[in-house]
Amino acid sequence: MIFMAVLLVATVAAKLIDRDGGWRRPARWGMALAMIFAGVSHLLMPEPFVQHIPVWVPLREALVAASGVAEIALGGWMLYPPAHRVLSGRVMAAYLAAVWPANIYVAVAGIDVDGQPGGAYPWIRIPLQVLFIAWVLWSTRDDRTMLARTAPEAAGSAA
Repeated sequence: MIFMAVLLVATVAAKLIDRDGGWRRPARWGMALAMIFAGVSHLLMPEPFVQHIPVWVPLREALVAASGVAEIALGGWMLYPPAHRVLSGRVMAAYLAAVWPANIYVAVAGIDVDGQPGGAYPWIRIPLQVLFIAWVLWSTRDDRTMLARTAPEAAGSAA
């Protein structure tokens, strides 16, 4: 839930700074900052993340460190100019889908993760991953491409 709190607070703070546009840019900045925060957390406090990986997987600590570096890099990439936005969003969405099984493992196997509540919490995290993936894809979408696709349809319906 810390990730969700960082995501929401960073998004609202970005919106307060960027009052001219809609919510897409603040949402992208919020996700970028939340991912950077998560990546740093992987490096500074790896144990809860190691617990998300089954014990039979080799090099769990190294995987957590590598995923932390990846999250920092992906979060930073989301802040790049528009030319990189769509690709960064797709890669981030693929990454979030790739780590999703770790959340499923914790819920199904009933793993106690340091610093996280038990009970229904691990099960709640599973559908939240869908929200995060949708958030990334929406916030990095190229509106010019979307407008170009819908313009012929709109022109045809006006005739």
